[in-house]
Amino acid sequence: MPALKRSLEIDAPPTEVWRVLTNPELIREWAAVYLDGVSIRTSWREGEPVTWKAPDGSTQAVGAIAAFQPERLLRIEYDAQARGAFPDTFEIVAKEDRTWLSVSAEKLDEDDLVAAEEAIREIKSLAEESAQIHGLR
Repeated sequence: MPALKRSLEIDAPPTEVWRVLTNPELIREWAAVYLDGVSIRTSWREGEPVTWKAPDGSTQAVGAIAAFQPERLLRIEYDAQARGAFPDTFEIVAKEDRTWLSVSAEKLDEDDLVAAEEAIREIKSLAEESAQIHGLR
């Protein structure tokens, strides 16, 4: 199964990129590429569960927070029955006046790979738009 490894420059501070990755309302926007109306439920503490819910209340994915280092690292380990365990990792690095986001995801099918690419573009767009609105860029 394909894996995704991407690194992109975002014209927003790490705080805004982190906010897009962890704010449930913003997550709903970029995760809509997978399923419109999907939501995430978690406490954002290491070891705690993560559950993605469809608008009808059905569970779409289950995992746990494997790493949570604000404005630096978010890793969610999923336990999919058919695919086995796999992580999604978001790493934020500030360089000069730019922020770099590295994203990796494993064991994706072709549809998920396309959606993940679109989600990454949406994360970038949301972070840059938020930075502009808040006068941070």
